[in-house]
Amino acid sequence: MPHSIILLHTAIALVGIIALIVAARLNPVVVLVLGALYLGLATGLGVEGTTEAVTEGFGKLMADVGLIIGFGVLLGSILSATGTLQRIVEVFLRIFGRGKSPYALGLASGVVFPAIYFDVALVMLAPIARSVSRRTGISVAAVGGALAIGLEVGLLMILPGSAALAVSGALGASLGMMLLVGGVVGILSIVISVFLHGKLMRRTWNPAKDEAESDATSLGIAVDEVEEPRRRLPLIVLLIPAIVPLLLIVAGTATEIAGAEIGWVTLLSDPVVALLIGLLLGCGICGYSLSMRAVEQALSRGAATSGTILLFNGVAGSLGEVISRNGVGDIVAGTFHASSFSPLVLAWVVAALLRLAQGSGSVAAITGATLLLPVVGSLGLNPVLVVLAAAAGASFGGHVHDNTFWMFRGLLGLSTRGAFQVYTVAQSIMSIVALLLVLGASAIV
Repeated sequence: MPHSIILLHTAIALVGIIALIVAARLNPVVVLVLGALYLGLATGLGVEGTTEAVTEGFGKLMADVGLIIGFGVLLGSILSATGTLQRIVEVFLRIFGRGKSPYALGLASGVVFPAIYFDVALVMLAPIARSVSRRTGISVAAVGGALAIGLEVGLLMILPGSAALAVSGALGASLGMMLLVGGVVGILSIVISVFLHGKLMRRTWNPAKDEAESDATSLGIAVDEVEEPRRRLPLIVLLIPAIVPLLLIVAGTATEIAGAEIGWVTLLSDPVVALLIGLLLGCGICGYSLSMRAVEQALSRGAATSGTILLFNGVAGSLGEVISRNGVGDIVAGTFHASSFSPLVLAWVVAALLRLAQGSGSVAAITGATLLLPVVGSLGLNPVLVVLAAAAGASFGGHVHDNTFWMFRGLLGLSTRGAFQVYTVAQSIMSIVALLLVLGASAIV
């Protein structure tokens, strides 16, 4: 089938999905499945190939992130029940003040959490973001956008983010230079983008349309109603269920970078195992501080939340698998040549188009960067700049075929329209800001 026809049908499917969900307000799960079926049949996968892609895409994504999301949401519910999230918010407000809390959240998620898988960090930080919004009166759009920006920067630009490591390795970029330049570009990108996104949201955010009818309480991540504890524990003790998984995952990342393979570290640092350990610790602390009844109630609320989020994520995986099989990514990458644009702009454009087409920021960044691999030396470019330009492009325009879009929607209690503003718009602003910073850095590095 001609490439132009495949691209046309992909565009029709994506625009149709967005229109039906946002304008017609149809159920996103049903619309995503219908869009995946249409796209598979229209681009020549056939009936069997299309249904196989839909079912395998759902199962593959659930295998990758299902337990991570489930355990993470349950852990968040336990932390909320013990009052941990409320006390963290108090610390945030004392240190940074009310007005700067979005910057604090964005920088913390980008600089402190890059070693943690995006999905893991999100399910742990989203309840805190929601709580900060409620306690400060700052719009959930501002704190949610800061979280979306910070986590994306941490994944793609700041070491040891997994995508940043992968792209740096593919281009042979100096990790020391990547740590330095990527850190500066990443931090500036977070601060500037949080400012710009916050300004925009003051004009465009409409709580009646952008926040879901069921708020965070019905989603199982309520943070304001806490049972009075029988035993009041220090905050550091209440934080153990969150700290232990993070330390375990960081330990696994550190041994991997060092080239060491230690069996028990590999096991315990697996995100699923680490979060399960944190969840068990949380249940124990919650039972000791409150009661076993409080534990059961928190787990029930979390289970209800995770079920909804998992369903959204699964069908997004179905659509992503169909897009992967019809070859859109290869078509976009093959359309450009290194001589078409300024090399850094080219890396950004290819990565951005790939992100728009197939959803994965990591895949988009790696493809956009490796496209220039054969000519990096001859052009005299520092590979770190190519890595960062591709990372910036890969942050542009994530939407309904990206499972993280639906995680933001569910965890922050947003409507689909609101998720576009908090996730898609925030990261797209950061993408453009980061590109400008990389082009500025090219005059120095």
